[in-house]
Amino acid sequence: MQLNVKHSLIDTETIKQLAGMYDLPNDVQCELLTSGKNDTYLLTDQNEAKYIFRLYRAGHRDKEAILFELDAVNYLHTQGFRASYPIKKPDDDYLTEIAAPEGLRYGVLFNYSEGERPQINEKHSGLIGAALGELHERTLGFLSSHDRGFELDTSHLLDEPAAVISPVIERYLGGQSVTILHTVVENTKADLKEYNLEKGFCHGNFYNHNMHIHDGKIDVFDFDDCAVGYRAYDIAVSWWDLKNNYKNLEEEYWNAFLKGYLTEKHLAADDVRSLPLFITARRIWLMGTMITNDDVWGTNWINEQTLSLFIGQLRTDRLGDADLRELDENQARL
Repeated sequence: MQLNVKHSLIDTETIKQLAGMYDLPNDVQCELLTSGKNDTYLLTDQNEAKYIFRLYRAGHRDKEAILFELDAVNYLHTQGFRASYPIKKPDDDYLTEIAAPEGLRYGVLFNYSEGERPQINEKHSGLIGAALGELHERTLGFLSSHDRGFELDTSHLLDEPAAVISPVIERYLGGQSVTILHTVVENTKADLKEYNLEKGFCHGNFYNHNMHIHDGKIDVFDFDDCAVGYRAYDIAVSWWDLKNNYKNLEEEYWNAFLKGYLTEKHLAADDVRSLPLFITARRIWLMGTMITNDDVWGTNWINEQTLSLFIGQLRTDRLGDADLRELDENQARL
């Protein structure tokens, strides 16, 4: 019988050997921090200096896509923005190739962002908003010769995940819920077309899980979802986090976030108006991402209750939508 490997977990001793390619001391300590879409290891040398070694999953990001990400982070670093940046090997290359059982994988060594994950409160929300505004402002001139392979546009955020979600929704909830999903997708796309929206470099997953705070300053990391795309989507990710995890204080924290953002960058009226639409896009993108990467999140969470909640959230996002009312009326007649 042929044994197929989808994802292998490289042990810490091997990662320590790879660290030697970056001129780190031979006695570095290594521990696995997280195993997700990528595997992340913490390296600590004899002087207590810390580094992050990220091992990208086979097939997740190709070489061109990774080099685009590194270009972006290096650009931010040269602009004085606080973000975890890659470290070159003596051969002047950032990437380490690893022939894993499942295929070619790429490793990159990054500097370590000191501090800890910022707890969400009014002050920190303002700092996080200001950090995103600064990121958007400082990348206005960013260009890369490498192809990221996708943009944060309606195809990536809505169409592609909807295609993944639809058969799962149909299996658990039936065809009516699939129709609701596609109605929400098409109407959200139509509404977004009415706006003149700013596009530019985006982090793609900008909320407190992907940053540390140290001495009152935000340091950002994990640009794995970065791309050129709608800046309003990048902002809406933080609002989505507040809506889901800080409901009682959402308005207070969101106002602080926006106030912080506006200290660093102007936000046009159309971008502000589009933000609720990108909350919907975030929900759909995340659901599609979790279903696609079932080897990361498993499938135990995929059930009628979870999917019904998802459809309910989409309907709440689109309250007053005439097409959804018509669907309800037609269903009531059956």
